[in-house]
Amino acid sequence: MSRRRAQPKRLLAACLLLTSLCQLTLGQNDPAGNINLTQIEQRIEQGRVAEIEEALLAYAVAHPTDSKALFLLGQVRYQQGRFAEAKALYQRVLAIDPALVRAKINLAHSLYELGQQTDARRLLVETAQSPGAEPRTQLALAQALVLVGEFQQALAVVDKLPTQAKVDALPVVAASYLALGEQQKLLALIPAMKRAAAARPVLAAQCAEVLQRAELSQPAMSLLRSALVTAPSSVSVLLLLGRLETDAQDFAQARQHLSRAVMLNPRAADSLAALAALDSAQGNLNAALASLEKARLLAPDAPSIFAQYVVTAMRANRSQAAVEAASALLKLKSDEPEFLYLFGAASLQSGNLMAAQNALARYVQARPDDPRGCLALGITFAGQHDQMEAARAQFERCLQLDPANVEARYQLGLVFKAQGETAQAIALLEDVTKRAPQHANALRDLGTLYLQTSAEQQARTVLERAVALNPQDAETHFQLSRLYNRIGERALAQRQLELFQKLKQQTEKGAVP
Repeated sequence: MSRRRAQPKRLLAACLLLTSLCQLTLGQNDPAGNINLTQIEQRIEQGRVAEIEEALLAYAVAHPTDSKALFLLGQVRYQQGRFAEAKALYQRVLAIDPALVRAKINLAHSLYELGQQTDARRLLVETAQSPGAEPRTQLALAQALVLVGEFQQALAVVDKLPTQAKVDALPVVAASYLALGEQQKLLALIPAMKRAAAARPVLAAQCAEVLQRAELSQPAMSLLRSALVTAPSSVSVLLLLGRLETDAQDFAQARQHLSRAVMLNPRAADSLAALAALDSAQGNLNAALASLEKARLLAPDAPSIFAQYVVTAMRANRSQAAVEAASALLKLKSDEPEFLYLFGAASLQSGNLMAAQNALARYVQARPDDPRGCLALGITFAGQHDQMEAARAQFERCLQLDPANVEARYQLGLVFKAQGETAQAIALLEDVTKRAPQHANALRDLGTLYLQTSAEQQARTVLERAVALNPQDAETHFQLSRLYNRIGERALAQRQLELFQKLKQQTEKGAVP
């Protein structure tokens, strides 16, 4: 082989090595010399990348200047959530063929997912100003313009499409109407969506996703079930239907559909994440985390999966794992407000108050009108004895933003309690228990304050309600023991003390989350 002919293959090998795409060597024989790229493309569109990934990768290594093969490999990596690798592949395609509009569009998608939204928008706007491409490419351009928030420009692109292509553009039009607040126009599209759904499963999934965002879950599930009749192996349909059924608490159907999606494409991070969401909704947090750990390995650049992992790990009281995942998110984009919030919340749960305070203060500065921020920052301040006034200010700010915020009202009551302002604390906690009668902690703390003020009968009422709601809370049993001793019910007091000691021991051993 001449030096000139060997150069492209060496360049591609370097690209594949840097992005961990393969472990093949260039000295191997090409195992895919007669590969059918059209069939490969169809499998990718159906979400069935596991069936073709190895053959496509081998072909791309053996044919380093085949821009279509590299383009399709980029699509595979994008579907897998490996956005950095997809970006590198699309850049390689454009080095070979700078005029390939589809590669520009898909590169913009990858940039967007990697947090480079400005670059993605600029690339798409420039592409939209170029001479018109064939309808399929124009449709892809309109879809990408929606992604970056250029809704009017997306509608303008769709308006120039031929009639048949406008059917394919239904999700683009629907998403644009939703973003622009055109609810009636969106609803008017549903009959056309239904007509297209049965024969076009991918289109049905795209339309259903828009309807889901519009909180029109029932029409969305109807579309997907129609599509499933004619396309029972469509991963995209199974995946979205399973998610919607999870939200609707139809867990049996959701598990059936999501398990099939995972079986059809076991290396699809999105399917594993959807299965994790189902397990989490059913309280199977360890199973959810196991699925998310696999998804993270498959899609190391997918922020949504890392964010889901953080929330799930926190629910499972695995605070260090949550902090580690949140740190990885911040490495992707250090100033993203949502990532700051997740890192702050995870740090707060792990007991690292300074890390939590720093992250949450930045979050509150970025999003001053989000009650989540002032609540979490207030709790962080409340954990520091010298920061009670700062905590009080944050909780009061939360109640200014949302007077119905029960948790902020509860936390403010605890601040008054800690500062010895008993009357104000009782008033706030009484209000909390009226607004949220099942708030066991508020009932417990209110009972404790009643005991301090010698209101034993009131204390008994709320503490017994609290223990009925949460019999695993050791502190409630301790307060009941104090109460029963005070009113002379020694046997009940002893029983409550024993329960307190047992639960405390179990907690110290890690038996109680």
